[in-house]
This record gives sequence, C-alpha cells and structure tokens, in this order.
Amino acid sequence: MALNEPHKSRIIGHMNADHGGEIEEYLRAFNGVSAGSARGAQITDMSLTTMTIKSASGTHTVAITPALKTAADARVVLVNMSAQAKAKLGLSSIKVRAWHPPSGLGLLTFAGVALYFVCAATYLLVAPSTAAWRLLDDFWPGGATAYKWLVRAIFVPVMLIHLGEAWWMARSRLRKHGVEFGSKVWFLWTLGTFVEGLPAMKRFDRVVEEEGKKSH
Repeated sequence: MALNEPHKSRIIGHMNADHGGEIEEYLRAFNGVSAGSARGAQITDMSLTTMTIKSASGTHTVAITPALKTAADARVVLVNMSAQAKAKLGLSSIKVRAWHPPSGLGLLTFAGVALYFVCAATYLLVAPSTAAWRLLDDFWPGGATAYKWLVRAIFVPVMLIHLGEAWWMARSRLRKHGVEFGSKVWFLWTLGTFVEGLPAMKRFDRVVEEEGKKSH
C-alpha cells in the first residue's frame, strides 16, 4: 500500500511550511549531515518507509521509523522522530528567538564589567603628567600607581573568566535552544555574557522557562 497523492502532498506541504527546522534535524540526527549541509532542508517526496529530502548539500533519503501503515500514522511517527532527533542532537523543543537585555542586578554587573574594560582599553593613556593621572592621584586609594597596578593585575583573570562564561553560554544553552551560530541573536547573547557573566545565563534560563510555559 502506498500513500495516495492528496495525502502525500498535504503532509509534505505542512512539513515544508511549518517544520523546516525539524526536517534539518532529521538529516543531522539520522543521516549524519552537518548543520550547514542540512540548511534549507525540504521534503520533495515521501513513501510509507522513506522521506526524500533536498538540502544545501544535495538530496538525501531518510528512513521513516517505524514505517507508516497509512497516512493517518504520519503525524505521530514524524513527531516521535523529531523528539528522537532532538534527543540525539542534544537539542530542546523550546526555542529562544530573541535577545533580552539586562535589568536589575544584571544591569549593574554589565555596567561594572564594561567600566573595567574601558579602564583596560585606556590603560596606556593614564601616564604621568596627564590630567587622568593627577585625578587618580587625588581620588584613587593609593593613587594612580595603585590604579594601574590593579587594572593590569586582574586583566588576565577577568578575560579568562568572561571568555569561559561566553563559551559555556554558547555551548550549554544557545545551541540547545536553537539560537543559530553567528546570527544576530547569537552574537548578542554571547557578547552580552562575555561582559555580564553569570546574570546573563540566569536571564537566558528564565527566558527558556517562560517559553516552556507558553508551549504547554
């Protein structure tokens, strides 16, 4: 028994229109296609046992497991395959599609770390006989010399900690929740975490929690 054309066209049309991400995940999880090569995946044909999918890397055949008995089985089987693909790829069904700016404690942290980066960027401009040097000598505990020592002493630890936090955000959260690498949203969350640190990750987790509530 085969899928009749009206049923097949309806299933393919629905999947291509509303579930392009899931089709890409089928290729990645079940056929080992890379994320870049799976981009733009669309189903071009379908039987009870296979899907023919065209993507940026060419045409692929994905086995439907378990095979359909009738067209009525398609929704349940394809949804289950999507869940299996996500589990295999370490992805979540909850997608984050926007950046949320810092507020409250996160805003204070962002401002504080940003201020340190300004201090580090202007380190060489603070020299004897400059107005900045005189101002620091008057108001900074220990004077301008102590200020420059502090900025220099914590530079490497600050950079390592914040680079690590940005890397962990991208690895543990952004990829999992469908934030595409290199996209505007990816850069905003990653760079925001580099500056802000842990509060950005906690804010992202709250966004995920809220998105999860909307989906139930």
